[in-house]
Amino acid sequence: MAPLKTVLVTGFEPFPGMPVNPTALLMERLPRRLARELRGTRFHFETLPTTWAGRTEVAAGLRRDLSPDAIVHFGVDGSRRTINIETRAVNRATRVKPDARGAHAATARLEPGAEEARYSTLPVRALHEAAARSGLPVALSRDAGTYLCNATLWDSIGSGIPSVFVHVPPLQRGRSDTRLSLQQIEQAAILILQETRRRI
Repeated sequence: MAPLKTVLVTGFEPFPGMPVNPTALLMERLPRRLARELRGTRFHFETLPTTWAGRTEVAAGLRRDLSPDAIVHFGVDGSRRTINIETRAVNRATRVKPDARGAHAATARLEPGAEEARYSTLPVRALHEAAARSGLPVALSRDAGTYLCNATLWDSIGSGIPSVFVHVPPLQRGRSDTRLSLQQIEQAAILILQETRRRI
């Protein structure tokens, strides 16, 4: 029997300006909707702290301890109204926006002296097509920002583990809000994770 493959799936805790992070809610809901072991794949769900220190205190430790076969990160972007499959991370960090502890990035470069960009190492077009089967608006994106979402993708790609980042919009606020509901975001996430399982 082939050994189980492991997919690390992460969301983020709330942070300044985003008191409800839908990806933290996803990490609570997805284990119930998506069996932890599914056709030879074990999904491991974690909610990361939205802190610069968490890059080494938590995220790096998960990669080291789990040695996953793939990583799918989820994060929220307040400016988005679609589900975005990020195709790259850039070697930049904002020093303006504080993290959940009030700290700022130590330098404007995530890794001084390294390349300008790193490209997602899971098949982004296949994941885009899978998410689009939900009937929801989905896009490929070249702009993961310069906050912790971008930094987390940068680190995971650099680890050599096949990785991707998915940005989702904030949750609806009232019945007249046309943004996606948590249930809709969840459905797209399930399709992305099922496709990831097929691709590793």
